[in-house]
Amino acid sequence: MRVTRRPVRTAAVVTGAVAALLLPAAGAAFADSPVPAASDRAVFWRNVDLADGSLAKVYQDGPGRFSAEIYAGGSLIDTLVSGDGKPVYGENNGLHVVLRPDGTVSSWLDEAPAPAPKPKPKPAPKPSTKVVRLPGGHTATFFTGKDGRPCVKLSVPGGKSWIYDLHGTLVGR
Repeated sequence: MRVTRRPVRTAAVVTGAVAALLLPAAGAAFADSPVPAASDRAVFWRNVDLADGSLAKVYQDGPGRFSAEIYAGGSLIDTLVSGDGKPVYGENNGLHVVLRPDGTVSSWLDEAPAPAPKPKPKPAPKPSTKVVRLPGGHTATFFTGKDGRPCVKLSVPGGKSWIYDLHGTLVGR
Protein backbone atom coordinates (compact mmCIF):
# COMPACT_ATOMS: atom_id res chain seq x y z
CA MET A 1 0.00 0.00 0.00
CA ARG A 2 1.24 3.29 -0.95
CA VAL A 3 1.08 6.43 1.24
CA THR A 4 0.81 9.72 -0.50
CA ARG A 5 1.67 13.14 0.82
CA ARG A 6 -1.72 14.54 0.02
CA PRO A 7 -3.46 13.57 3.35
CA VAL A 8 -0.61 15.00 5.40
CA ARG A 9 -0.67 18.25 3.45
CA THR A 10 -4.47 18.47 3.76
CA ALA A 11 -4.28 17.95 7.54
CA ALA A 12 -1.66 20.70 7.87
CA VAL A 13 -3.71 23.17 5.83
CA VAL A 14 -6.90 22.45 7.79
CA THR A 15 -5.09 22.81 11.15
CA GLY A 16 -3.61 26.15 10.07
CA ALA A 17 -6.99 27.43 8.89
CA VAL A 18 -8.70 26.43 12.15
CA ALA A 19 -5.93 28.06 14.20
CA ALA A 20 -6.22 31.25 12.14
CA LEU A 21 -9.94 31.38 12.75
CA LEU A 22 -9.78 30.64 16.51
CA LEU A 23 -6.85 32.86 17.53
CA PRO A 24 -8.69 36.18 17.11
CA ALA A 25 -11.52 34.83 19.29
CA ALA A 26 -9.05 33.81 21.98
CA GLY A 27 -7.45 37.25 21.84
CA ALA A 28 -10.86 38.90 22.25
CA ALA A 29 -11.48 36.91 25.43
CA PHE A 30 -8.56 38.66 27.10
CA ALA A 31 -9.18 42.10 25.63
CA ASP A 32 -10.49 43.45 28.97
CA SER A 33 -7.31 42.66 30.88
CA PRO A 34 -4.81 45.47 30.44
CA VAL A 35 -1.40 44.70 29.09
CA PRO A 36 1.14 46.30 31.43
CA ALA A 37 3.43 48.76 29.76
CA ALA A 38 7.08 49.00 30.73
CA SER A 39 6.25 51.96 33.01
CA ASP A 40 3.45 50.06 34.82
CA ARG A 41 5.74 47.66 36.67
CA ALA A 42 5.66 47.77 40.45
CA VAL A 43 8.84 49.28 41.87
CA PHE A 44 9.72 48.81 45.54
CA TRP A 45 9.43 52.18 47.25
CA ARG A 46 10.01 51.63 51.01
CA ASN A 47 9.26 49.62 54.17
CA VAL A 48 7.07 51.05 56.93
CA ASP A 49 6.90 49.70 60.50
CA LEU A 50 3.29 49.62 61.67
CA ALA A 51 1.79 50.28 65.10
CA ASP A 52 1.70 46.63 66.18
CA GLY A 53 5.22 45.85 64.94
CA SER A 54 4.17 44.37 61.60
CA LEU A 55 5.64 45.53 58.29
CA ALA A 56 4.19 47.27 55.21
CA LYS A 57 6.15 46.98 51.96
CA VAL A 58 5.11 49.87 49.70
CA TYR A 59 5.43 49.62 45.92
CA GLN A 60 4.87 52.28 43.28
CA ASP A 61 2.75 50.66 40.57
CA GLY A 62 2.76 53.65 38.25
CA PRO A 63 2.31 57.41 38.33
CA GLY A 64 0.05 58.19 41.28
CA ARG A 65 -0.59 54.50 42.04
CA PHE A 66 0.80 52.68 45.07
CA SER A 67 0.27 49.31 46.70
CA ALA A 68 1.21 48.12 50.18
CA GLU A 69 1.67 44.53 51.25
CA ILE A 70 1.09 44.06 54.98
CA TYR A 71 3.17 41.34 56.65
CA ALA A 72 2.78 40.05 60.21
CA GLY A 73 5.05 37.32 61.50
CA GLY A 74 6.48 36.82 58.01
CA SER A 75 3.05 36.09 56.48
CA LEU A 76 1.21 38.29 54.00
CA ILE A 77 -2.07 39.32 55.67
CA ASP A 78 -3.39 42.00 53.32
CA THR A 79 -2.66 44.09 50.23
CA LEU A 80 -3.86 47.67 49.82
CA VAL A 81 -3.93 49.32 46.38
CA SER A 82 -4.51 53.04 45.77
CA GLY A 83 -4.96 54.57 42.39
CA ASP A 84 -8.00 56.83 42.20
CA GLY A 85 -6.59 59.67 44.30
CA LYS A 86 -8.32 58.53 47.50
CA PRO A 87 -6.81 56.85 50.56
CA VAL A 88 -7.32 53.11 51.00
CA TYR A 89 -8.13 51.65 54.43
CA GLY A 90 -7.52 48.19 55.82
CA GLU A 91 -8.13 46.56 59.19
CA ASN A 92 -6.94 43.28 60.70
CA ASN A 93 -7.39 42.23 64.35
CA GLY A 94 -7.54 45.82 65.61
CA LEU A 95 -4.70 47.14 63.44
CA HIS A 96 -5.89 49.91 61.12
CA VAL A 97 -3.73 50.84 58.10
CA VAL A 98 -4.17 53.72 55.65
CA LEU A 99 -2.36 53.94 52.31
CA ARG A 100 -2.56 57.45 50.89
CA PRO A 101 -2.34 58.38 47.20
CA ASP A 102 1.17 59.78 47.73
CA GLY A 103 2.40 56.41 49.06
CA THR A 104 2.57 57.32 52.74
CA VAL A 105 1.30 54.76 55.23
CA SER A 106 -0.06 55.33 58.72
CA SER A 107 -1.42 52.87 61.25
CA TRP A 108 -2.97 52.69 64.69
CA LEU A 109 -4.46 50.13 67.06
CA ASP A 110 -8.07 49.96 68.25
CA GLU A 111 -7.07 50.16 71.88
CA ALA A 112 -3.85 51.18 73.49
CA PRO A 113 -2.58 48.53 75.88
CA ALA A 114 -3.92 48.97 79.38
CA PRO A 115 -1.46 50.80 81.61
CA ALA A 116 -0.05 49.00 84.60
CA PRO A 117 -2.31 49.44 87.61
CA LYS A 118 -1.15 52.11 89.98
CA PRO A 119 -0.84 51.07 93.59
CA LYS A 120 -3.73 52.32 95.65
CA PRO A 121 -2.65 54.68 98.36
CA LYS A 122 -3.25 53.40 101.83
CA PRO A 123 -5.90 55.40 103.58
CA ALA A 124 -4.63 57.61 106.35
CA PRO A 125 -5.39 56.10 109.71
CA LYS A 126 -8.33 57.74 111.37
CA PRO A 127 -7.24 59.74 114.33
CA SER A 128 -8.43 57.90 117.33
CA THR A 129 -8.15 59.77 120.58
CA LYS A 130 -8.58 58.24 123.99
CA VAL A 131 -8.57 60.42 127.11
CA VAL A 132 -7.71 58.89 130.47
CA ARG A 133 -8.20 60.81 133.73
CA LEU A 134 -5.31 60.41 136.13
CA PRO A 135 -5.22 61.15 139.89
CA GLY A 136 -4.45 64.72 140.93
CA GLY A 137 -6.34 66.29 137.96
CA HIS A 138 -3.84 65.07 135.41
CA THR A 139 -5.00 63.70 132.03
CA ALA A 140 -3.35 61.42 129.47
CA THR A 141 -4.57 61.75 125.87
CA PHE A 142 -3.53 58.90 123.52
CA PHE A 143 -3.53 59.76 119.80
CA THR A 144 -1.72 59.10 116.52
CA GLY A 145 0.95 61.64 115.64
CA LYS A 146 1.46 63.32 112.24
CA ASP A 147 3.99 60.69 111.21
CA GLY A 148 1.59 57.86 112.14
CA ARG A 149 3.32 56.90 115.38
CA PRO A 150 1.28 56.56 118.57
CA CYS A 151 1.80 59.41 121.06
CA VAL A 152 0.57 60.47 124.48
CA LYS A 153 -0.08 63.99 125.74
CA LEU A 154 0.27 64.45 129.50
CA SER A 155 -1.55 67.48 130.85
CA VAL A 156 -1.39 68.92 134.39
CA PRO A 157 -3.81 71.35 135.98
CA GLY A 158 -2.85 74.90 135.09
CA GLY A 159 -2.49 74.29 131.30
CA LYS A 160 1.01 72.78 131.01
CA SER A 161 1.35 69.69 128.80
CA TRP A 162 4.01 67.47 127.28
CA ILE A 163 3.79 65.16 124.28
CA TYR A 164 5.73 61.88 124.28
CA ASP A 165 5.92 59.06 121.83
CA LEU A 166 5.36 55.59 123.21
CA HIS A 167 9.10 55.04 123.50
CA GLY A 168 9.25 57.78 126.12
CA THR A 169 10.92 60.39 123.90
CA LEU A 170 9.71 63.96 124.38
CA VAL A 171 8.20 65.07 121.05
CA GLY A 172 6.73 68.47 121.92
CA ARG A 173 5.44 70.78 124.67
